[in-house]
Amino acid sequence: MATDLLRDGESAAGGGSRRNMSRRDAWAMGVLVAGLVLAFYAWQGARPPTLWGLIPVILYAVLVLLGTDVVLATLGSLLAAVIMTGTPPIPLATLLAQSLGSFIAVVGLIIIMGAGLGQVARETGAAEYLVRTVLYRIGLRTRSRVQIGIMLTSALLVGSLGTLAGANAILAPIVIPIAAAVGFTPPAVAAMLHAGGAPGLFVGPFTPPVVTLTGTAKIGYVSYLMCAGLPMAIVTWATGFFMARRIQKWTEGKQSYDESDLLNEKHDLGSGARRAMFAFALTMLVMLSYGIYIKAGYAYALLVMLVTAFTTGIAGGMGPTRILQAVYAGASKLIWLFILFWLFNPILTLVEQTKAYQALLDAGRPILATIGGFEFGIIAILIGWVGVAGAAVAQVVLMNDVFGPIVQQLNLSPAAWVAVLLASSQLDWFGPFPNADMIGQMGLARSKDVRMILYNGWAVMTANLLLFLVVLWFLAR
Repeated sequence: MATDLLRDGESAAGGGSRRNMSRRDAWAMGVLVAGLVLAFYAWQGARPPTLWGLIPVILYAVLVLLGTDVVLATLGSLLAAVIMTGTPPIPLATLLAQSLGSFIAVVGLIIIMGAGLGQVARETGAAEYLVRTVLYRIGLRTRSRVQIGIMLTSALLVGSLGTLAGANAILAPIVIPIAAAVGFTPPAVAAMLHAGGAPGLFVGPFTPPVVTLTGTAKIGYVSYLMCAGLPMAIVTWATGFFMARRIQKWTEGKQSYDESDLLNEKHDLGSGARRAMFAFALTMLVMLSYGIYIKAGYAYALLVMLVTAFTTGIAGGMGPTRILQAVYAGASKLIWLFILFWLFNPILTLVEQTKAYQALLDAGRPILATIGGFEFGIIAILIGWVGVAGAAVAQVVLMNDVFGPIVQQLNLSPAAWVAVLLASSQLDWFGPFPNADMIGQMGLARSKDVRMILYNGWAVMTANLLLFLVVLWFLAR
């Protein structure tokens, strides 16, 4: 999805960008062909355990870094894995069928069900009512209160809906007139949306990153919050709060919202939206509390999404058929993500047949003998942050498969490992380069200042790197 957004932006830029994209596509095709040739060579000459088994993983990472559509990159990587292992059509079809019940495919289903719930919350007005409730409870008399309201509401909405772009798309039209009225500039609001919303993904109990991290590292939700999720959320939110104020000082008097943005047509949402909001919040709270009490696993999120969608919809005056139609509409927007995860699992399974990870562990034993868990954790974060691209959920699963044997060899605790996985998969949200998440929040805030959103991202990124140095010092030594 991020790749598609970047491609759209480049296509709109003119002929020069189109030529660059063609050149990039040619590079991607060359890399794919080279990867397939190497995979054929590995099938002919390599025997497990072998580092040649990492060809599909490396091919996937390079193709994504070149800007290839992430599903196409996954298909190319799967083809290389099939060639490398000499897998015939029938066993491949069986593997694809079995992958529908894999951990990563279930996470993909949770994500699209979350999108369906988000659509129900939008159509009933529950999401907008929640935004207004939080904002007006905090108060709108000063800049500080407005900023706290925007960033806190963004975190709550993102944590509830499990999507930064979708949640802030609901929030932005409501808060921009309020922000404009107290003099906030578009770059400052963009920083608030980006740094305010991201923590919701780190702590929301049923967001894609949290579900994947707790399931992969085999750690409970509360333990995850204490050792990784909550610290990163607090540091991100606090740094973003400070940076938004700095950006406001740098841009005030130079950039501003138009007069039209000051018009706030506050339409009446009706009693149905109020009931839907309370049903949404109460259902999530009750099911979350019950899930923590029974120590439910990641699959419990599927039930939460389904039950919350129906309680919210019925409270908002929607019939069962209309609720299902809303769920279908929301889920259909992310069906590509489910396909991505479904195809990704066979790659990991086929790579495992080559015992590539065992070969990697054997090759790294001399290095492991000289370093400890702390040093390994830092190296893994840097590799995941800079070297492993793609959807965050896929990044977590890939990192766990590649480095899992080393984690066991070093006897790294689940708390330390989940901190490494969180940092390695989420730091690239904030830099070092501009990305679709940054550009998306700029667009929602009606800002055109890439430099300021980069400053915000770099500050958040640096603060979190320092945080995880401290966290790993205590957890991995």
